[in-house]
Amino acid sequence: MILCGKKILQPQLFTRENIHSLHFPSTDDGDYARRYLIPLMTDDPRKYISNVHNTQLMAVKVGETIFPITVTDFHPENTYTVSPYSHYVSYGGLEEVKHLNNKLAEIVVKLAMAPVGWYFRYSELDKVVFVNNYLLSTNLYPSVNSDQLTALSEALIRWFPDRAIVFRSVDQKKNPHMYDALNALGYDLVLSRQVWYMDPVAALKTRQCKEDARVLRKTGYEVVSGRDLSDDELHRAVELYNLLYLQKYSFYNPQFTFEFLKLARDEEILHMYGLKKDGRLNAIMGFFVRNGAMTQPLFGYDTSLPLEEGLYRLLTLVTLQEGVKRGLLVHASGGVGKFKKVRGGESVTEYNAVYTKHLPMKRRLPWKLIGKVSDVAIPYFRKMDF
Repeated sequence: MILCGKKILQPQLFTRENIHSLHFPSTDDGDYARRYLIPLMTDDPRKYISNVHNTQLMAVKVGETIFPITVTDFHPENTYTVSPYSHYVSYGGLEEVKHLNNKLAEIVVKLAMAPVGWYFRYSELDKVVFVNNYLLSTNLYPSVNSDQLTALSEALIRWFPDRAIVFRSVDQKKNPHMYDALNALGYDLVLSRQVWYMDPVAALKTRQCKEDARVLRKTGYEVVSGRDLSDDELHRAVELYNLLYLQKYSFYNPQFTFEFLKLARDEEILHMYGLKKDGRLNAIMGFFVRNGAMTQPLFGYDTSLPLEEGLYRLLTLVTLQEGVKRGLLVHASGGVGKFKKVRGGESVTEYNAVYTKHLPMKRRLPWKLIGKVSDVAIPYFRKMDF
């Protein structure tokens, strides 16, 4: 229990059984949390994201701020958004190396990761609580102060004494106060990934974006609102996302279902825009907004079409244009670093903030190992513009 001025901050925990008793704040963030969390907590989250296994979705209210949390146990096919094992071993360790196009490196990494994977399972790395986890690739944070973070952290340790407490998507660009506050509370900041931020006003002035705008005019694609997409087109949108994020990148990315996109359209949990030509949807993107920033967990296009169509470029252009219209900073997630850099992107290290001091040494050591690897990897990641 934390005193904040004259007000006592006493976090409240809500589960599937009592979520309807939660009084959501009358704010944009509070309304978003209501529209998003009630369906996913009332139903099985797998109805919306099919590779969320062995995971309970809950909500914590601290003052007038809502934080979704996920309580997870190991499953070999879990999406990395609920599983440190999938993040660091299955996806980051075993699948990312394929993109190096180096068979020898791939063999060496696989041999090295086998004992690491065994050790992480043995030490129960996946016995975690993820904080502010909307089950998406990037978690944008609401406006939150140090007192709220302290009260939340103390409550989570008390409620879940056998689990690591992890804040995903912490960086020093958009939320430096969170980085500093969690560091002061004793959290270890370990590498998650390199991400990119883009100032859309500056980006649209670059030569590359001006060329992207020319390509959009030349190809004859129509930009359509997600609110106008039919159910059949939502099925097509799922296919487009799968072609890019699952088949090209990794099946450990969130596997969105038709029900998720229907919720996104009907409740506007994502602002969706598509690219259509000759009446056919060939590309889709969807973003959400929080605390002055936007990010796009839904992004996909027909990868069988010729590269000259430039669909990735065009989706990025639409994203930046929406950022300008709304006066937002664009969180462009990770990957495709060179593409984003020439359009004015800034590479930023994203961390997992991890608290394990209440756990036995067996449970703390794997996170210490990840921290040591982070110290070596972060300078390399920054240099390579991942």
